[in-house]
Formats: sequence, structure tokens, C-alpha cells
Amino acid sequence: MTENTPPITITKSKFIAGCQCLKRLYLVVHEPQRGTGKTAADFVLMNQGREVGRLAQQLFPGGVSVRTGNPEEAVRLTRELLANPGIPAVFEGAFEHDRVLVRVDVLQRRKEDQWRLVEVKSASDLKEQHLEDVAFQSYVLSRSGVKLASVWLAHINREYVLTGTTVDPRQFFLFRNLTRRAQNLQPELTFRLRSQFRVLAMPKAPDLPTGPHCVNPVTCEFLNLCNPPIPNDHIGYIPRLNASAMEQLEEMGVKSSRVTPNHRSPIRTNAQSTGSVGNLFSER
Repeated sequence: MTENTPPITITKSKFIAGCQCLKRLYLVVHEPQRGTGKTAADFVLMNQGREVGRLAQQLFPGGVSVRTGNPEEAVRLTRELLANPGIPAVFEGAFEHDRVLVRVDVLQRRKEDQWRLVEVKSASDLKEQHLEDVAFQSYVLSRSGVKLASVWLAHINREYVLTGTTVDPRQFFLFRNLTRRAQNLQPELTFRLRSQFRVLAMPKAPDLPTGPHCVNPVTCEFLNLCNPPIPNDHIGYIPRLNASAMEQLEEMGVKSSRVTPNHRSPIRTNAQSTGSVGNLFSER
């Protein structure tokens, strides 16, 4: 970063991206144009999430939403609402601490100036990334002077059956108390944030291996960048070539199975020169 570059802020979505892969986080922040962008399915899921969030707000009558996309203004409005004892709940409240910013689905006022944090998900069960999500929010709020009485996740009740024409939010949602589990994640979360800020300050994206994390918990928007298409003559397409054999060939620099009239097979050439690949193919 240059002197004129504003400091980087890690939001919840960026943090979750970094938990999946630090290279993904770097690209999201510094080179987003190299990704595939949002798909139609992504927008459908986003709209679904917003609808579920609005339904959950019905469980907290009298709550007030923070309706601004400006982070600084959102933080200011949130503090004003929290300071007003007549406000029973705050929706989409914003909090910032040390270049880390979060928006909270629901903050419900409790006794003795304490608050209940509720994260709303359109999923039907608890997932690992949900824990990271609520722990991240808890981290920022507790360091912003908010006294949290408890931390909860509200997700869809898969057993719910619609009766009538309107959805009953009291039956539609299930609530899980994640207070202790969120607290237990705080040391690890602190370490992850430090790692993420360190990576974001690097001059280029880290060189990290690909793997199952590329598609879990979500398919990375930079999947094709890190996993270029395999050519049609790649040795991986050779029938009955087992994984061990392919690994040996790749270590020898053999990637193509192409055979032309003027050249011998690269596989055969390397096999003859090394004398070490007599059992490269699975025999049946």
C-alpha cells in the first residue's frame, strides 16, 4: 500500500473468505476483477437471505433498522440507538474496532445494559462457518464496548409446515445458543485476523496449494484462476492410470500423453530412460 491508500478494513464477508483461503481473501480485496463475479444463483440466495432476515425481525417488535450503507454513518446511528433505552432491538447495527467492521442482524436489549446477539441464517442447520461468523461478530462488539449477554444463531426449522397463507416466524425458526462456543474461538480468531492483515499487506497474492477448500464451504470465485483447465492430452485422461503412477510421471515432468508420427510417446521415453516405471499402470 502507498501512503495515499486508505487502510484496509476487514468485514465479515472478507473474514469468512480468509478463513476458507488466505489467497482468496487477498484476491477479493486487491484483484476482484480476476474472479467470476456473482452468478444468477448467487443473487437468488442473497435475496432469499434478505427475506429470511426480514421475517426474523418480526420476532422483535419495536426494533429499529440502521438503513445506511455508509460505514461511518452506520456506526454513529447504531451507537445512538443503543443509547436510547426505548429501543428494544436494533437491526443491521454496525460496529468497528481496529479496522474490523461488522453488521449485526439483530441486537436485542436485555437487563443491566446487556444485549443478545442473534445471527439469522437461511440454512436449515448449524455449519462450521456459522460459528466463525458469530464469533467474529462477538469479537468486534465486545471490543466496541457492547456487553453481550449471549450469542445466538437463528436458522430455518426444516420440520416447519406452512398452514395458511402466511409464515409464522415463531415456528419457522430454531434458535441455538452459541455463547460458549463463540467465546472458545476468540484466541483462534485473534490469530486469524493477524494473519489476514499480514497477508493483505503483501505485495502479491500468496502462493498456496489448491485442494478441497477451493469448493468448501463455497466454490471460490477464483477457482479457474488457481485451477486452469486440464488439456485434452493430459496424462490424467490415460485409461487405467492410477494416482500413484500419475504422481510419478508428474515428478518426472511428464504431463502429456500425446504421440505424433515424428516423436515417441513422452511416457515411453521417460520410462525407458529411468527404468523405474515398470508398474505405472493398474493391471487387471
